[in-house]
Amino acid sequence: QGHQKRLDDIEAQIKELQPLQKKFTDVNAQLELKTYDLSLFLKRAEQNEHHKLGEAVKKLEEELEAAKFQIKEKELAYKNCVDAVSKLENSIKDHDKNREGRLKDLEKNIKTIKAQMQAASKDLKSHENEKEKLVMEKDAMGKEQSSLESHLASLETQISTLTSEVDEQRAKV
Repeated sequence: QGHQKRLDDIEAQIKELQPLQKKFTDVNAQLELKTYDLSLFLKRAEQNEHHKLGEAVKKLEEELEAAKFQIKEKELAYKNCVDAVSKLENSIKDHDKNREGRLKDLEKNIKTIKAQMQAASKDLKSHENEKEKLVMEKDAMGKEQSSLESHLASLETQISTLTSEVDEQRAKV
């Protein structure tokens, strides 16, 4: 009896579900038919000229976007190059200005050093003249000393002869 009751319940559920099952099979068949129609339509659309043109337009749009991006990159690189060139030009101008200033400073230093060199040269000449004068005086003094020494030697011999004469004269006296 329990099984019979269960069987009756299941059969009642089957009866309830049968219209739904029929509806399901009808809808499923329609779905398969529509899916097949859609696949045919998509195949036809892919082969269609409009579809090909649409794909070409998409591809061109992608290429356009890539080109725009590249243009932005090139513009940035160009701007960087222009900045670098202007910096270099300014650096060259500053270098030229500084160069002129440095050349003037160097010329002043050269003039100062030349003046110092001339003064040192004059001092050197005067020292050389002084040295020559002193050397000449030394030579003259040396000659004078030798002449005085020879004169002294002659005077000493004269003194010794005179002393011997005085001794002789004393002896005579």
